[in-house]
Amino acid sequence: MSLVPLPVPHLDDPSSIPIDGIRLTLVARATLRSARHRLRDHLTAHGLDPEDACLVLSELAGNSLLHAGETAAVAWHLVGDLLHLTVADSAALSLPVLQGGCAREGGRGLLLVEQLTDEWGVRPLGTLGKETWCTVRLTAA
Repeated sequence: MSLVPLPVPHLDDPSSIPIDGIRLTLVARATLRSARHRLRDHLTAHGLDPEDACLVLSELAGNSLLHAGETAAVAWHLVGDLLHLTVADSAALSLPVLQGGCAREGGRGLLLVEQLTDEWGVRPLGTLGKETWCTVRLTAA
């Protein structure tokens, strides 16, 4: 999956850009909560349970903001009950997925992503950084 722009619920919001059914927003630490609420509102409006998707968004965007810089681009596209979610950042390297028995504090976000998604991966964006993508099958609310 490649990073593509997505429509936003609030067209007057300058941090979001609507394009062809895709919702794209630029996220910083201070706006991650707002992005999560936008996703929650979008999924709830379609009668879908947003909990797993919002947790995955928080983990992927949180990792990007923690390890890759001050901002990340978040995009999602809903097709029926399947959510396609991407987070792009300027870091070239991906983070390892820790195994469940690891004694280290923190660092288990990607393990959660692995458990909550149908599939996920990381795609290099050349000199621009990388994109972490996933698909999440959602259930009715």
